[in-house]
Order: sequence, then C-alpha cells, then structure tokens
Amino acid sequence: MLAEQLEFDFEFGCPSIEAEYYRDGAQDLIQRLVPSDLLEMKGISLASQRARFADMLPLLSWSDLTKAPCTLSVLLLCKYRLNACNFFYDMISRWLLPQKRVNVELFFASDVRLPHLSDDVLSVAEIVIHLKSAQDVEEVRRNCHAIETEIRLGIVSNYHARRILEFKGLSADGKTAMIQEKIGSLIQSHSKDFDRGIFMQMQQFLITCREEFKNARDYHHISRIISNLYSLRKVLKQNVVSAPAKRHVVVKFLKTRLEVGKGIKERPVLGVLVGLNFLREHELFEVEHLVFALQKQIPLVRLVEDSPFVDRENGEQVQTIYLEMEKESGVDFTLEEVNLLRIALPEQIRANIERLTHPIFMPRNEEEVLRNIMTLSRQIRFVTDKPQAILSFDEQQGNDLCFTVILVRSILEGEPSIQDLFMRASTDLRFFADRVRHVGQLRKKYIKEATLFKILISNEPFLRGDRSVDFYKAREYILNEVSRIVGEVRDFNGGMIHKQGELLSAFKASLGKISEAQGLLIENFFYSLMPLEMRSALDTDPLKHLFLLFLQARKTDLLQRKQDAKRAMAVTPLYDARMRAQLLARLEELAVPAHQLVSFQLDVDDAEFSGYLLFSEDKELQGRFLSLFT
Repeated sequence: MLAEQLEFDFEFGCPSIEAEYYRDGAQDLIQRLVPSDLLEMKGISLASQRARFADMLPLLSWSDLTKAPCTLSVLLLCKYRLNACNFFYDMISRWLLPQKRVNVELFFASDVRLPHLSDDVLSVAEIVIHLKSAQDVEEVRRNCHAIETEIRLGIVSNYHARRILEFKGLSADGKTAMIQEKIGSLIQSHSKDFDRGIFMQMQQFLITCREEFKNARDYHHISRIISNLYSLRKVLKQNVVSAPAKRHVVVKFLKTRLEVGKGIKERPVLGVLVGLNFLREHELFEVEHLVFALQKQIPLVRLVEDSPFVDRENGEQVQTIYLEMEKESGVDFTLEEVNLLRIALPEQIRANIERLTHPIFMPRNEEEVLRNIMTLSRQIRFVTDKPQAILSFDEQQGNDLCFTVILVRSILEGEPSIQDLFMRASTDLRFFADRVRHVGQLRKKYIKEATLFKILISNEPFLRGDRSVDFYKAREYILNEVSRIVGEVRDFNGGMIHKQGELLSAFKASLGKISEAQGLLIENFFYSLMPLEMRSALDTDPLKHLFLLFLQARKTDLLQRKQDAKRAMAVTPLYDARMRAQLLARLEELAVPAHQLVSFQLDVDDAEFSGYLLFSEDKELQGRFLSLFT
C-alpha cells in the first residue's frame, strides 16, 4: 500500500488531544500533493528524487471549480518558515476575493518531515472556502493565477511576504505582528545596540498611537520610529549620566510618504525625533514648542494631524518626542532644508523650553491709583494738551493679559465717553469700565475727566519662543490701540520703555543675520544689562561687541577679553557661587564709577555667564580691570 511505503514523521506536542486524527490528515495531504512516483521510491536514485523534490517546492494544488455554490480546496506543501502558514491563510481568505472576506470552512496546518526526500522540516496546509455565487466563482478564476504567484514568492521569502501584504494593505493585527518581528530581528542582528528594553518602547508606542496613524504608514517606517526613539533615549540617558548639569538635545529626521487613499498621490512628510533633558523642576517642552521651533526655520510647514508621540514618565528627567511635518504646498523637503534643521533646530529647542511659574497675587493699591490720577491731572493745563495715560500690568488670567489704564483728558460736556468710543470701535481689546471722575476744569467749560478701566487681551500674539509673554510688546500694542480709538495719547510712564525699545531694535539691526537665529537670547541679554538706565543710553556699537564676546565665551566655555582705545570688556563663565562672589569683591575694590561700568549676568541652559564693559581711555585702569578675570 502507498500509505505503508510513505516514510513520514509527525510530532504532536499536546498529550491531552488525540494526535492520530491529525497525523492521518497530514499524511493524506502529502499523498494528494506529492507525485506518487516520488513517494513509492521505485526506479529512481535517492539523490535524483531529493533534487526533484527540492525543485518542486513549494507545492500548491487547487481543486476544480464547479458551478456555484461550491467549495474550493487549496493545498500547500513548503519548507518550514515562521508564519508561512499564516501568510497562506491571509492570501486566500482576504485576497482571493479582494472586495470581501470569504467564508473559510476548514483550515488545517501541520509541520512534518519526509526524511527520504528532504532534511528540512516541512509545512503542509489545506484551506477550504465556500463560494456562494457564480460571480465569486468567476472572480476566483481570474485571481487564482496571480494569487498563486504571490503565495509562491511569499512562502519562500519573509521579505517578499511582508512586501506583498504591505502592498495589499495589512490589517492592524497583521501590521503589528510584522513590526514585532522586525524589532525582534534587530535584537538578534544588532545585539550591542538593542536589548529587550526596546519591546517596552514598542509596546508603549503601539498602544499610544491611533489606528489611523498605523494604517497610513508602512510597518517598516513604524519600526524605524520605534528603534530610533529607543536609541535616542538610550544615548540621551548616557549623556545625562556623564554630564548631569548640562542640557543635552538630540535630533534626527526620517523622510517618508503617507498613504492617503486609493488613486490619491502619497504625501511627502518629514518625521522629526527629538530627545532632551530637563534641568529644573518646572521646565516644559511639548509639541507646540517643537512646532514653533520648526516653523521658525521653515515657515510654511504644518503639523501632520495625529502624528505626535511624547514620552516622558512622571518625574523622569529625559523626554522624547516624535512628530511629522508637511509643507502647505505639498512638495517634499529638500536636502538643504533638512541640513538647515539639523544645524539650527537644537539651538531653537533650547530657546523654546518653557519655565512654569506660579501666578502672583497682587491686589491693586487704591492709594497709588488716586495719586496717579492727580499726577496726570496736573499734566493737563491747556485744552490742546494730549490726553495723559498710565498703563500698568495687573495679572494674567488664563491665556489673557489684564492691564489697568488710567486716562485723563479734557472734554466738553456731552462728548462721548471712553466706554462709548470703545463700544463703537472694532478692536480685539476687551474693555471693562471701572470708574469715571471729574478732577477739575479748564476755561470754566472744559472738564478734566479721569477714566479708570481694564483691558483684557489674548497673550497668544506676544508669546516668545520659550512661551514667556513679551510684556513690552503687549503694552505697546495696547497703547497704539487706545490712541487709535480715543485719539493720540501721551504714555506718561512709558518714556524709558520706549527708549529701551528703540535701542533694542537698533541693537538687533546691528547684528544682522545673528538676530534672526538668536532673537530670544539677544532680548534676554539686553534686559539683563545693569545699571537699568544703560538699557536706554548705550550706543549700539559697544553693546554689539559685548554680545559677540558673550557668544564666543558661550561657545568655548572660556574667559574672553577685549580692549581698544576707549573701552575694555570681559565675559566669563561662572562655575560656582564662590567664583561669583570673588569676582564681585575684586570689582568693588577697583572702585569704578557706576556710569563707567556696564554688566550683565545671564543663565543659558546649564551655564551662568557674567560680563562687564568698562568705559575708560585710561590704559592702566583697563589693565587692572582685565587682570581681575585671570
């Protein structure tokens, strides 16, 4: 008998189930698939039999299709490969009829050995499906040849199986399985770079990201995201251990294309991976901070919806972020743009880290309000005098800034009130009346009117890179709007502020392109200058040279000195409080008049810098000044 001649090994590892039935099933499938002359071993040498058998694998057999309704049986015999039978099942059940899922009536698969034909472990499988209509039968006839070709490719090659399923569109479960397989292969092939901790990264990423994210991206790209996030976090933690007091920023870019839908062109996007460490308790860096930093370098880009992934455990010093950006025009990112981001983005990220602060409780001082009203009233001596205004910041209410405005003007009786003027005007300022007082008369018919009111405005237009609010810009905007609505007013308490704004603008202009990349640092440097009056009285040239010296000291982390005929300057990093105290004591001993010495002290990321500018043509004094910094 043929069954007796078949040299066949079948192992079944579950003792609680009767294995004889499954053994008979596997043996029956082999007899239906393998030519009988190979199984009978008659008249052919063993070597030629084995060679012929190897050339035949994988073996596929389709039963005849009859009139609907009918059943179709597909048999497979191939060399064992992990998930090969799953691939066979997916191809038949999902893609033999691409528009719908077929009804699988039976699926059987087993691993066997045919020792006289092959030394390899083999897999044998059968799938039986039910076809209900003549239309289904005809479609299977049209598709079976192409499906068989794809099955033969995918059965022998894991790579081809992944690419075929990816091209056809994996289910979420299938894509997840392929991602897991890819990550597992990384551990085996790059054991020095990846360990089993990467599975925790993978699990967290796959649980966190939405199904739409996984559906629009191929498994290869998702695997790259996971492996790069893991590597980035690992490098970051090593850097933090070696230099815990230093700010570490690591960036990486992954270009890819998103699947939009059938017949629609794929969208080119740029994946951005960022890792950084926090140095203080209340520091914050989120998706909007990173988007702001990216748009600072390439303005016409936008965030891809549902792409961000942020990983920072509670209390952890290290954070990683992944997101994708696309151009509004839909074109791809150039190599030059990616290189620009690679160079400039780390500095932008450092500048955009937000520091949270507690709100300040500061009730209004009514005595000061009355004093200010009387002071402004004394400024109105003639009918032609401009209205006088004092703007003072009150508080921040959520995302709104609240200012108190005291405005004193001369008017004729019956003229519209300040509240009426605001109600008629189109403005984004929100007006809240407090009180109106008559504080005197001019020419016995003009009334001096004092109006106290509050202004609320959104802080969004005035946020800087680190999400702090630019008070001076907000104040200037409110003053301009009040002047537009009420008429030109005199900013009574803003003379010094206005002069500072003019000097800062001239200072930025003198720095040229540096001001574009270092705008936030320039402002922090300027507003750290002491004495305060120097922020409105200095010339831009010495200020520019002091700032450039500061940039050099920051780059080298070393003392930098410079002198010319009229001045000497020095900028030094401060490594501890003792060094700061010693430097201040030496400067005090030098006894330089306050108007001749300008200083600044600035914290930048993980380092503190102190700088001094001496105005003197005395070479001996310049020498003693510079010797303090040795």
